[in-house]
Amino acid sequence: MRKISITFILFLSLCGGLSAQEVNENHLHKSEIEQLFLTHNLRLMAQRFQIKQADAAILQAKLWPNPTIAISEVNLWKNPSSESFPALIGKYGKYQQVAMELEQTIEIAGKRKKRIQFQQLEKENAQLQFEELLRNLKYDLRSQVLELQLLQEKECLYSSQVDVFEKLSQSYLNQWKAGNVSEMDYLRIRSEARAFNNRLNEIQQQKIAKKNEVARYLGTAGRELYVVDSIGTPAFIQPRPKEWKMMALENRSDYKIIHNEFKKGKAQLEIEKAGRIPDLQVSINYDRGGNIMRDFVGLGVAVDLPLFNRNQGNIRIASLELEKNKVEMEQFRLDIVREVDFLTSRLVHLESSLKSGDTEFDHKLDVALERYVRNFQQRRLTLVEFIDFINNYMENKEAILERKTKYLQYKEELIYLIGKDIA
Repeated sequence: MRKISITFILFLSLCGGLSAQEVNENHLHKSEIEQLFLTHNLRLMAQRFQIKQADAAILQAKLWPNPTIAISEVNLWKNPSSESFPALIGKYGKYQQVAMELEQTIEIAGKRKKRIQFQQLEKENAQLQFEELLRNLKYDLRSQVLELQLLQEKECLYSSQVDVFEKLSQSYLNQWKAGNVSEMDYLRIRSEARAFNNRLNEIQQQKIAKKNEVARYLGTAGRELYVVDSIGTPAFIQPRPKEWKMMALENRSDYKIIHNEFKKGKAQLEIEKAGRIPDLQVSINYDRGGNIMRDFVGLGVAVDLPLFNRNQGNIRIASLELEKNKVEMEQFRLDIVREVDFLTSRLVHLESSLKSGDTEFDHKLDVALERYVRNFQQRRLTLVEFIDFINNYMENKEAILERKTKYLQYKEELIYLIGKDIA
């Protein structure tokens, strides 16, 4: 049984050696992955163009309407009633009639200023949309990275078991051939080795897919990744629901967007109200040979008479939109308050679970593993008892690891919910 003893000497050091090898091979801490995301994510790059487009829209809103010039009443030939005029160019134009008009629209009631204010709110909206996209993508990335960390640690956990049971299987094969153990014991060990290997393959396939998911957030910098940070014991957060609600209402970009929509609604209402007052059309005319004056120059003013259309429908639409925005703002505020209370309860409950038993139980499991290994080496345990313990050990270690990951996930949800990193 000397080979079996050597196998279990390797048992406790294998996972640590695997982790050290991965650290040498892999690339990035979580903070480095996030920095790559901020500088290389293509969706963020595309969203920045919308802010530039909003600047261009403000520039467009500042422009005055173009004047209109019209040339008319130009005769192509003379008739018998034509009068003679002084030539225009050389001998040309003695019998030429022409009329010209230059017209300019002058907007009344501050319409241009109101449009500029509206476009400035549109720019603010574009900036908030960028912040909201960043908030969502950052939360998604952190969640994916956390899931990748979980898979990496599960891979380490199962890799150690696969290696141990493969070596133990080979040792039992030799012992069976030598007649020292039964074929049933060898087959039991072999089946456990296969089962752990199958589970390890599933985890590795999931890890490959998760690496691809993480790489999607890094744009052109996406490549084979390994997260150096381990999950460990979470740093617990002191519950501060009242403070978190205030932070959420102050920092949430989507809540700011709702407020900005309300401001836009007010600005749109002002624009529609200004539409009740018609604009002026100011013109200057020149007419050659078309009236009692040979060269006539005149001024003109035109304005619509607001007898029937005073923009009543559009004003009503804008007023109703404003009322709708008020309701949406209140609903959004209530949702934020409810979500903070709900997430606080989940954090407190899971923290209590982790503090009450998981940390101590996790340590006791490792101590028990050493004891079971030693007793099995000394043949104080049967193979069935040892395998049952290993399966129970793996089940509990995996459950504790998932609970720790779940707490970290809730913490990321809290950061996403309040729109700001917390200590």
